[in-house]
Amino acid sequence: MRYFSRRELVKIIGCDEGFILTLEHEEILQHDAPMDSSGDFSERMLERARVARTLIQDLDVNLEGAAIIVRMREEIADLHHELLKRIRS
Repeated sequence: MRYFSRRELVKIIGCDEGFILTLEHEEILQHDAPMDSSGDFSERMLERARVARTLIQDLDVNLEGAAIIVRMREEIADLHHELLKRIRS
């Protein structure tokens, strides 16, 4: 798995560092990389940042709404994966 620094997130998703700091403050993003990695954020957090950026900047969803949508989206994906596992066994 690849890990990203805050600066890399800014560059990849096309936002300013303040946006990433806001996402961290709202706990949409969390530092989840192992201590020995070169970055702070996993690919999962990168995806969260991308989704939040789209919701907030492109779709005019407020920050609180984006936080809820990001979490619900992950919960639905987790449930989907669990359902597939049960179906296959």
